[in-house]
Amino acid sequence: MGTHFDGDLRRALMDSAIATLEEVGADNLSLRQVARRIGVSHAAPGYHFGDKAGLLTAIATEGFLLFADHLTAIAASFSEKDPLDLLARLGSGYVEFAEEHPAHFEVMFRPRLIRSDDPDLANAGATAFDILRIQIERCQRAGWRQGVDAMDLTVAAWALVHGISVLRAQGALAGAYGAPGGARVGAPGGAGVGAPGGARVGAIAASLMGPS
Repeated sequence: MGTHFDGDLRRALMDSAIATLEEVGADNLSLRQVARRIGVSHAAPGYHFGDKAGLLTAIATEGFLLFADHLTAIAASFSEKDPLDLLARLGSGYVEFAEEHPAHFEVMFRPRLIRSDDPDLANAGATAFDILRIQIERCQRAGWRQGVDAMDLTVAAWALVHGISVLRAQGALAGAYGAPGGARVGAPGGAGVGAPGGARVGAIAASLMGPS
């Protein structure tokens, strides 16, 4: 039986779920684990979120909002004038976000675990997607791949950098670029050693979309 909780219980439950996700993953997470972690009633998560899908949807929605803020901050602080340079930086920002927010990232793209028709989730996801789409359109106006549909390019760029983020998170790219959060390793002649791994991988992903 849980104890009385002082403070924002909904926020505390989300924080508990995020910490639990990082330990056991989305498939193994239970509402009982989330409640037990902060010493509240097992019924508390259900009261605030309805069920596991509702809780994970709230985390996914927050993830997209954090992701959009992250990309917006990158764009706002970027000084280079070439829109392709910013596209590359947004690509590295994608990888950075996946590394810095692994729990959010895990559930943001798991439609079977969340309520994909939730309007707040849909709006948050669209906001993040539009940042990339708008940058793709800026690149096209500057002469890059003008004959290709902007939405097709956006989906391709998103899929490319997302795939690299997932492979990196799972350790599949460790031999070439180091573990998540680490530096690039194994480069010929030591080239790239000491460079932020996520930034390097993201820049390469964006460069594959390169000038045409």
